[in-house]
Amino acid sequence: MTNKLSTISQHFRLNEQPFVRQVDDWIQQSRNEYRSILTQFLNPREQYILNVLVNHTADLAVYFNGGVQGAESQRAILIPKEYPQADLEFEISLLEIKYPTKFNNLHHSTILGSMMYSGISRNVIGDILYDQTHSRWQIIIDSKMQRYIQQMVTKIGHVRVSLIECDLNNVLPHINDWEENFLLLSSLRLDTVISAGFDLSRSGAKKLIEENQVRVNWSEIAKPDVELAIDDVISVRKHGRIQIKLLDGLSKKGKIKSIVNIIRR
Repeated sequence: MTNKLSTISQHFRLNEQPFVRQVDDWIQQSRNEYRSILTQFLNPREQYILNVLVNHTADLAVYFNGGVQGAESQRAILIPKEYPQADLEFEISLLEIKYPTKFNNLHHSTILGSMMYSGISRNVIGDILYDQTHSRWQIIIDSKMQRYIQQMVTKIGHVRVSLIECDLNNVLPHINDWEENFLLLSSLRLDTVISAGFDLSRSGAKKLIEENQVRVNWSEIAKPDVELAIDDVISVRKHGRIQIKLLDGLSKKGKIKSIVNIIRR
């Protein structure tokens, strides 16, 4: 790792350092072999880290694609700036879930859980999309894994399904479920934010964290006293998500005035 990148990497959290080193490997590989590097699907925090590190190199560029406008999970291509950049191939495919809709309901967590149970790695799966009625579902995937995924996933929960290839031009639009909320926080501790966001007791929030039910920026966090920052995403199993969007000083009683986005399950 160059001195410049090494200095930048110190600004990321300790649990993010393995990914920082992975990005450095990609950067060196793209430079040394003078070729493009295609990543697997990256979560938004990984996309941010990759973008920051590549933007501090003079000779490389990075492009992202998740198969749909506003996608959360996206693949990236690192490429030398002088390299031909027309028709970048992100190797993304789209599968639609066919199932008997009259008597069955599918859920995001059940679909993802069934795929994980089938031995499919999370980083070959992009966004899981649905329509307004939650009766039509699609999965964005790594094209090279399409046939394997179709063979392995024949049930979601107790529902028999078929995964049918679709043209990406027919992808469902990404639905934004975030709701903006104003919260007064006594601190930016993880347990405090979870407690305020989901109207839980501090002890209840702490228990969820200690039972590994909580992720921050898609990484498991077991310490209730972790300090959060703007744009951090907190995922709490069976409760939803919180994202800190704005910190606006203190109230007269010394509380932190914040704007947060919340998805409640």
